[in-house]
Amino acid sequence: MAGHEITDRIADLIDEEHRLRSEALHHGGLTPEQRVQLKDLERQLDAAVELLHRRQALSAFDDD
Repeated sequence: MAGHEITDRIADLIDEEHRLRSEALHHGGLTPEQRVQLKDLERQLDAAVELLHRRQALSAFDDD
């Protein structure tokens, strides 16, 4: 996965997280299914950010 694909994926995950949190505000909270979905989104987001950091670190070392 290229760097821009990772950042695009991160943006998509953030958009989905914001959508879920906005729904929760307007509907009195999250359903149990939405809670599971939010936890999964958070896990995916953490993994994507970690991957991006690793890619950036490798790129910095490759330039030296």
